Amino acid sequence: MQRVTGEAWTWSDHPRHQSSPYPSYMSTGQYVHGQDHLQPRMEGAAKMTPLTPPSPFLSSQARRDTTPDEWETFREYRAILNPHLTHESRRMSHSKQNMEVMTPLIENPGGVGQEEDNSEEDQDPELLPVRHYELGNSHQGITFTQALIHLLKGNIGTGLLGLPLAVRNAGVIVGPLCLVLMGVVCVHCMHILVNCSHHLCERLKRPPLGYSDTVAFSMEHSSYQCFRKSARFGRHLVNFFLVLTQLGFCSAYFVFLAENIKQVVEGYQGVNITLAAESLSFANTSMVPAPVPLPTMVPSEPWALDLRLYMLFFLPFLILLVFMKDLKNMAVLSLLANVCMAVSVIIIFQYITTDFGDLHRLPLTSPLGKFPFFFGTAIFAFEGIGVVLPLENQMKEPKRFPTALNIGMGITIVLYVVLATLGYLHFGDDIKGSITLNLPHNAWTNQMVKILYSFGVFVSFAIQFFVPAEIMIPPVQARLRKSWRAPCEMILRGLLVCLTFSFAVLIPRLDLVISLVGAVSSSALALVFPPLVELITFSDRPLKPAMLVKDLVIAVVGFIGFLAGTYVTLAEIVSPEEPPEVIREAAQNLTVAAATAVAGALGMSEELGGNWTTPTAAVTLG
Repeated sequence: MQRVTGEAWTWSDHPRHQSSPYPSYMSTGQYVHGQDHLQPRMEGAAKMTPLTPPSPFLSSQARRDTTPDEWETFREYRAILNPHLTHESRRMSHSKQNMEVMTPLIENPGGVGQEEDNSEEDQDPELLPVRHYELGNSHQGITFTQALIHLLKGNIGTGLLGLPLAVRNAGVIVGPLCLVLMGVVCVHCMHILVNCSHHLCERLKRPPLGYSDTVAFSMEHSSYQCFRKSARFGRHLVNFFLVLTQLGFCSAYFVFLAENIKQVVEGYQGVNITLAAESLSFANTSMVPAPVPLPTMVPSEPWALDLRLYMLFFLPFLILLVFMKDLKNMAVLSLLANVCMAVSVIIIFQYITTDFGDLHRLPLTSPLGKFPFFFGTAIFAFEGIGVVLPLENQMKEPKRFPTALNIGMGITIVLYVVLATLGYLHFGDDIKGSITLNLPHNAWTNQMVKILYSFGVFVSFAIQFFVPAEIMIPPVQARLRKSWRAPCEMILRGLLVCLTFSFAVLIPRLDLVISLVGAVSSSALALVFPPLVELITFSDRPLKPAMLVKDLVIAVVGFIGFLAGTYVTLAEIVSPEEPPEVIREAAQNLTVAAATAVAGALGMSEELGGNWTTPTAAVTLG
């Protein structure tokens, strides 16, 4: 065998390096694996002159020619390279990296009712969470600009394309104004959640808390015994709505992909049929064709497939996509998806600004019975509260996070209002559940918009799916034998994707799926829980009347929106032709009750002399 001299050998020097069973990180003798990254090996080990390791794939004669000293040297060298890392520890390492990527919505260890069995010696101090009161001297974390970009990525998604329909359900004047108001209130609720998390971390000397942790600890340390007994229930309730929201997003993605690709495929068929008909009309004619009327476009209805078949087409690909558990491997796909979605939005803006039509044809306000649809769609778009706490926890300068939050959400609100208003002005009452569905088929740029945005949504499916998978699968795996855990995880992931597919098949309308998910789960996470958490967290001190009224108004409006939006959307699903008049009257009564509650609370806050006199000032708090 050939002895390799020098500082290091590589597997490329070996004639059988491509079939070597050893891990890829053993590709050089200058490094060893430790603590999730490659580190230079010991100085003493660097002085060794390693041998090319005998491959088990060599012939028996070559293996017999290997001397015992060469075998012993190779064993020592392999021990230096990889003293302890096993397949299971590598799997846990990748799982931990995934959790660092998606910490936004998943609770941290050490929650209520959990005992810390591990000693301090078993924990790596570099892997412990960074505490709020230790962040001042830390040089690790994300910058102000990175936090701003993550905020924009976490809030701008498929909900953006459904906002023009939301404006139609509220009116060309009332819709944009209510969008601004709802955005300001959602930003204020984000500030509330961050302030409560800060207060609990400093009070309890806890590491940074997630959404469910903040709710659980605020209830556990409340001055009221009824809340202390229900702390575990509060954690499970928040996790339930998190799972419901994320799976609802995935169902909306199913419908979005199916509707857009259906338009691309069948629109392309229609164009081809038209061109074929035109070419046949000029066949066997002279150079100057006679004025024979051209045949009209052959309808493509016989070629049309049901929307559910397109969903079924995407099902196996999405199942394979969620089997990719290491989100680090999806970094390139995620970057491409963001670029594709940004390009699509730019093209959409370019198209809708060309013509606004007759503005007088659009109603300034819509009937109150349609307002719950507006509420569900708008709150679906603004439900980005889950990404707030992890971004604040990971910043180098957490004190600057309120500024980043105001700037990022300000840009989001402006983008939402402009696209929603211009889209409704351009397409009028013909606007559909996604503005991409209104783009005509006669331009390749419009078709490219649907394909690019569909690719971005396809990649986002796996990211949105990660949260419910990490909440629901580990408790099931803990009850199984170790050998059954990996197959069980694959089966459960596939079943969860099939669950979202089934929901999309039952409600194959994108506008109704978005409205239902927004009304049921997003309203609770974005509007109901944060003000109640603030009241519970600071229940040990005298509450200002203005803060009490403000929090109660936000929670009540969110709860009424939850009831009205869910009721009206389900009624539309059951009777899509025309909802009964009793349903519209009920929706109007609920909407009037919400408006009356808001007006009364604002008047009460002015009488109390509070510092929260208008909803617009809410964004400056926190």
